[in-house]
Amino acid sequence: MATHLPTSLPPSTTTHHLSSNKSTIFLNPRINFLHNFNPNKPIKFSTNSYRITTRGGFTDQEEDEEEEICSFEEAVSLFNKRDYYKCHDVLETLWNNSEDQKRTLVHGILQCSVGFHHLFNQNHKGAMMELGEGVCKLRKLNFENGPFHRFEKEISAVLEFVYETQLENAACSEDVCVAMDQSEESYQLLGKYAAGERLYHLEIDRNWNAFIVFCPEKYKDPPIIKIPVLEASEEHFMALE
Repeated sequence: MATHLPTSLPPSTTTHHLSSNKSTIFLNPRINFLHNFNPNKPIKFSTNSYRITTRGGFTDQEEDEEEEICSFEEAVSLFNKRDYYKCHDVLETLWNNSEDQKRTLVHGILQCSVGFHHLFNQNHKGAMMELGEGVCKLRKLNFENGPFHRFEKEISAVLEFVYETQLENAACSEDVCVAMDQSEESYQLLGKYAAGERLYHLEIDRNWNAFIVFCPEKYKDPPIIKIPVLEASEEHFMALE
């Protein structure tokens, strides 16, 4: 179920430098600090590559019991810790057990989670497709305010960020740099979307804000954007009709 990315995306309002954002981010328990850790220097680390799969067929009793205890708050916690693989599993269970607006919302967040997994595993085209489909589902719900509305805007900004940086990467080289626009020709120039190249780095500042940084080794002041955080509770989720 593929959705074409829009040829025009809204302007981003959430691109920041590391020192300019004061939002709170959940800690990632998988980070181990060295004794010579410098709190004034952003932390860089890479995520391991693994494959997103969809459960199918028969399940045993133990797995059924695990699915019964999945909650929306658990999915939110995993997303905000950037554990996108486990978040996908929890959201998939919720999606299978939800109806109407809740089902659409969960599916949209699930696709955003898969999109970030792809982004940090060098599948940039897959990231853009999943984030684009996730945004479309979130927009379908017509949120005008609240945590889901803010989440939709932040995801849209990240999608535009990835699109623009992909264009820059495709258009500019040591020999030529051509003018780009948001047209079908622009997408054709993207080619393989730099598949397998580690263009996007995850960095955390000393205030535990997490950011996507584009090619930090290439730019003195690299493009950067804050990673979205979902600030929604079980009550927000259950309030949907």
